[in-house]
Amino acid sequence: MLGLYLQAAMKKAKPFSLADAQSLQRAPVLWENLLPNNKRYQKYCELVGWTQSDTLHPLYWQARSLPLQLKLITGAHSPFAMLGLIHLSNRVTDYTECRPDIPCELIVRFGQIFQHRRGYAFEVVVTASQRGIPVYSAVGTYLARMPHSATGLADWLDDETAIPEEGSELTPLSASGALIRRYARISGDYNPIHLSQLTAKLFGFKRAIAHGMWTAACVISDLQQSQRLAGQKIDVLFKRPLFLPGKANAVVEQTAGNEYTFAVMADGRANEKSVYLIGRLTD
Repeated sequence: MLGLYLQAAMKKAKPFSLADAQSLQRAPVLWENLLPNNKRYQKYCELVGWTQSDTLHPLYWQARSLPLQLKLITGAHSPFAMLGLIHLSNRVTDYTECRPDIPCELIVRFGQIFQHRRGYAFEVVVTASQRGIPVYSAVGTYLARMPHSATGLADWLDDETAIPEEGSELTPLSASGALIRRYARISGDYNPIHLSQLTAKLFGFKRAIAHGMWTAACVISDLQQSQRLAGQKIDVLFKRPLFLPGKANAVVEQTAGNEYTFAVMADGRANEKSVYLIGRLTD
C-alpha cells in the first residue's frame, strides 16, 4: 500500500475535456477477490467500537476497498492526482446481507464527474458480491483541486442536511495519533495527512488529521448499539478535519419514523464551523 502512495505522489493531474470526463464512466473496472481475514476484521471492530460479532460493519468493505480505489484513481485512465484529494462524502445503500466469513469480490469504477468551485468532484462506485449475490453498494465522492478544463459538466451540490439541534448525545470520540495509525494499518489508508504532523504539513495541514471514515464508522457503531441502525441507507458528508490528538461530541436526532440525522462536532454550540461531519440514515 505504501508503494501505491509513492506511485500516487509521482502522478500529476492532467487537463481533460467533457468527452474525457464522460469516458471515465466507461473506463475498465477493477476487481479483487478478498478472502476472509477474521483477525483483521476483529481489529477493525475494536478500533471503531463495533460489538455485533455476527453482523458486518456497514463501512468495513469501504475501508477494505481503499487500495483498489487508489489503483483506480492512479491508473492510466484517470486524469486525477491522488495526493491532495479531499473526501467530500460517502453513501452506502446496500450492506445488510454482507458476511465477514466468506470470500467477497470487490469491484470499483468511476461514477459521475461534477464541476466544483475548487476543481472537480468525482464518484468512485464500490460494489461487492458474495457467492455471486450482490451484497454491498456504496459511492464515495472526492474533490480534485485543479484548474477547470472541461465545460458542460453538472455542478456539485452540497448536501443540505440540517445539523441536529436537539438530538440525543452519543459516545464522545477521542482520537490519538497512535490509534489513527493503527486504523491506517487495518484500513490500508496510509495517506500521509493521517500519519504524523511532519507528513501532514507537507500537504498543508498544521497537524495530522483523523480519517473521516474512522470517525463515521465510530458513529455508526454507536447507532447500532442504541438500536437506531436497521438497514437504512447511510449518507455521510465530511465538513472539516479532526486534528490529532482530538476529541469530539456526537449527537443524533430522529427526523421521521426510522430516519435519523447525526453529527460529530467540537465542544460548544453546533454550527457550520464546529461540525466535523454530518450524516443521515434514511429508508
